[in-house]
Amino acid sequence: MRDRRILIVDDDPIVLKSLRKMLEMNEYSVDCASEGRSALEMIEGDGYDIILSDINMPEMNGFELLEKVKERDPSSAFIIITGYGTIEDAVSAMKMGAYDFVTKPINDEEILTQIKRLFQKKELEQENVALRKELKSRYRLGSIIGQDYQMQKIYELVEHIADTAVTVNIHGENGTGKSLLARAIHYNSCRRSKPFVEVSCGALPETLLESELFGHAKGSFTGAIRDHIGKFGQASGGTIFLDEIGAASPSLQLKLLRVLQERQFESVGSSQTITVDVRVIIATNTDLREMVEKNQFREDLYYRINVMHIDLPPLRERVGDIRLLAQHFFETYTQKYSKKLKGIAAPALKILDRYPWPGNVREVENVIERAVILAKGPYVTGESFPPAVLEARPLTHSSTTILPLSEALHDPEKRIIENALDYCGWSRKKAAELLQINRTTLFKKMRKHNLLQH
Repeated sequence: MRDRRILIVDDDPIVLKSLRKMLEMNEYSVDCASEGRSALEMIEGDGYDIILSDINMPEMNGFELLEKVKERDPSSAFIIITGYGTIEDAVSAMKMGAYDFVTKPINDEEILTQIKRLFQKKELEQENVALRKELKSRYRLGSIIGQDYQMQKIYELVEHIADTAVTVNIHGENGTGKSLLARAIHYNSCRRSKPFVEVSCGALPETLLESELFGHAKGSFTGAIRDHIGKFGQASGGTIFLDEIGAASPSLQLKLLRVLQERQFESVGSSQTITVDVRVIIATNTDLREMVEKNQFREDLYYRINVMHIDLPPLRERVGDIRLLAQHFFETYTQKYSKKLKGIAAPALKILDRYPWPGNVREVENVIERAVILAKGPYVTGESFPPAVLEARPLTHSSTTILPLSEALHDPEKRIIENALDYCGWSRKKAAELLQINRTTLFKKMRKHNLLQH
């Protein structure tokens, strides 16, 4: 962390000397100026976190200095030093943007408290900015790992719908990343600065789920000792993500339908209608259409939540992403555990390729985390994988889905080119000869499959 820099501006040399000595003893970096113009030159040359300035000074007074400082560096905190007779002037300076004022004779403890609070406030603001950047970075679309053509189509769709209020229904097996996709939609929307609230409907008993979603009034049931704001209320202005919505009871489904249609609901035990502005994202690993046919899910609710449907493919249907995910988690956990590993050995990657990954992306993460922890040499090898991964047979594709030929050949073509390049030490000339295509064609295919950055 850089020095906490303070500039003192006062035409009284005794004030300058005593203040400087006291602040430096408290480990602040301090500079001094005896009048406003020289102070302004110092500020322009190198910014300061806090400026302590007297009001009454020759040539340029404290008011003029404050005005010019705020024009040049609004982030600098300005504290006025004033005599007993100029409190009104100090208040006026605060209206111009000064943080606070201290009176002469200066009390060391008082001014140290002010400065400490100011730096705490600045650090908190910086942490909040950093957190917002981290959230935006972590959940931006580029952080959803996948180059498969199916994932590329999902990215394009999300970019189109993120900034709308449309309800989204995400369907996918456990571990495919439904929650991460929901967060990406939220953090790429105009609601990004508002709450993202996640509710796992399948993890709560029916008796508690309604209260969890819509809140309850004090005394509405045994144990309701105070009013409770539900998740819909907490998500106001932002996004609510309802995972495993198929677990909702018929009565709760009816209440959800009303919220989606009218944006209104009542808390449990209350007759007061609450209006809420919230974007709803639904997720499930079950077939809601099939549940509708079996009268297990309301048909009107199904059509209301299925405005925008996203199918997240299981990992076995996008095997070209297995190595990409493995590398991503390898980098994550080598850094987390401070392991000096060079990479995942080629034979180990082939083992990962042939495993069907029933737990999808979440299972890849768990396997790679375990492997990084157990790795003994400079590379992660198959010895660090669990028995189920080691004993797996090569993947077979039993899907009856008919795809356009260019899409169906996308992943196999990429793997063939990668294998050829690996075999030839990534020499394009040798790989082109091995594949019996010219180098221009190989270059185009490498660009198509994002292999040029290797």
